[in-house]
Amino acid sequence: MRLQNRVAIVTGAGRGIGRATALALAEEGCRLALASRTNEEINAVAREIEGLSRRAIAVRCDVSEEADVRSLVDRTLQEFGSVHIVVNNAGTQFREPLVDYRVEDWDSVLDSHVRGMFLVTRFSLPSMLEAGWGRVVTVASMAAKSGVPRRVAYCTAKWGQIGFTEALDEELKESGIRAHVLCPGPVATRMRVEGFPDEIPESLIQPEDVAAEIVHLLTLPETAYVREVCIRNGQPIRYRDASDKV
Repeated sequence: MRLQNRVAIVTGAGRGIGRATALALAEEGCRLALASRTNEEINAVAREIEGLSRRAIAVRCDVSEEADVRSLVDRTLQEFGSVHIVVNNAGTQFREPLVDYRVEDWDSVLDSHVRGMFLVTRFSLPSMLEAGWGRVVTVASMAAKSGVPRRVAYCTAKWGQIGFTEALDEELKESGIRAHVLCPGPVATRMRVEGFPDEIPESLIQPEDVAAEIVHLLTLPETAYVREVCIRNGQPIRYRDASDKV
């Protein structure tokens, strides 16, 4: 119960990394606001969390929509009184050569990963600043480290998430709030299976492995400093920033 009574918003919480993270945070004592565009999925995860004797609310939310995100944060504050932790995990994918992109394809990917990250973090920050403690964890990808063919929008979005984290962490470093970014390799999620149907899921990083690293970041001593984590072959490599290995 290292996060007893902390309040966390987890986006993309209905399955995969988001679901695994929500359950791991509940095990550590968090109260959860679960966000997703799919009510059925987040309602099911909320029931799982309630089975652990923890509190959870399920809020349908498209993180690219300002009104949805404002409603998500407002509902969280109404239910729990504060927001201490944000896990930016929601996102989508488009897998075609750039020449075949429509503008709306590009916008969909960037909006879900980058605009959504901005909106959820922006509207949660006042509560963190008031509390004098907060953590923002964004789930990026190793696609933020090297380009992947037919994934131009996705790679761009994930690079943007690292830049956002680097700047935000510098901006808030005297406030008691920290920003972290995770860059896992291939994870056994539905998004991955849809893009690479011939892969064996058991050979990939499991969502629970990513969730465990998120818990690790959130429970670091106040004097410890880790901004970026890459997960290769299931093993985390932790960095103080983009160039300084811990």
